[in-house]
Amino acid sequence: MNDSITFPLVSVIIPTYNRAASISDAIESVLYQTYPNVQLIVVDDGSTDLTEELVRKYKEAEYILQTHGGQGKARNNGLAYAQGSYIASLDSDDIWHPCFLEKCIAQLEKQQLDFVFANWLHVKDERRGYDFFLHARFLHPYAHGKNDAWINLDNEQLRSLYTDVCPSPSSSLVLRRSSMKNGWNDQVNIADDWCLLLDIILSKACKASFTFERLWIKQRDGKNICDGRDYFELMELLYGKDLETVLALFSHKLTEEELGTIRYNRAKAFICYAIRQFKRRIVASKSIRMPFKRPPISSSVFLLVIIELTKMRIRKVWSKYVRKKAPYTMDLIPIPDFTINGKLNASSRT
Repeated sequence: MNDSITFPLVSVIIPTYNRAASISDAIESVLYQTYPNVQLIVVDDGSTDLTEELVRKYKEAEYILQTHGGQGKARNNGLAYAQGSYIASLDSDDIWHPCFLEKCIAQLEKQQLDFVFANWLHVKDERRGYDFFLHARFLHPYAHGKNDAWINLDNEQLRSLYTDVCPSPSSSLVLRRSSMKNGWNDQVNIADDWCLLLDIILSKACKASFTFERLWIKQRDGKNICDGRDYFELMELLYGKDLETVLALFSHKLTEEELGTIRYNRAKAFICYAIRQFKRRIVASKSIRMPFKRPPISSSVFLLVIIELTKMRIRKVWSKYVRKKAPYTMDLIPIPDFTINGKLNASSRT
């Protein structure tokens, strides 16, 4: 990088809860960034393990302890101490590539964007993972055949994308501080990043970019600040309480079509959730931990989603047995070593 260039300060917030086993890798992936101007803030959400002792070993990290209040509150506490023109939030069990900030800030500065987000390797087992954007496919319509270059999104595209899905978890994002008017919503349990981005996208003529280049690693265990909650509890929080909060905040800013998309996706998620819950009760019929609940959606929407799911199943059977098309298989990729025993792996710079 050219030393004559002025590097705006980036404040990195790591919220954590009982992550003593993995937080060192997250911290070191920030400290080993090729970008030279970084403020690192670790917000401990009331951990009961050795998190504080481990974090305090890193003199470059600012340590903040709060009573247990959730990831939104932790991120906002970090934001209150942040001095940077750009803000990033790395989950405490994820790892950035050494060039993550350098490449993200370069794109933000060059295009004068509100935020950028990057693809990642999603860990599948101890040695392998999969390319998330390639597997998920929801960004493919915007790529136009590009694989590694940055792809710009205007406000219309962002509204269409983010009312359908949130493709950018916290570790993938770098945001312009001046675009963050309200910070994270601490009343949202899981979807705080989605809520923050909708707030930005629906409040101004927003511009953003994403890249298919894999610039970070998302760990498999998922034991972050949501520790102790299983799939069913998380789905109830996300598509129940969280979505009600999101709709209450933004419904007046959304078109009828956008509201319809959100409600349809909610209905689909609840039906899939109900099916999984029903199967769970069959397998463990004596368990009364979570009683079966009817999805809180109208009969017409319920019927529409059932029809769509049935059509999807028919297409799957048609492809497999009639066309004899090979089923989709996930291409697994070896997990790169960004850090080894506290030292930057030179091969990760390639």
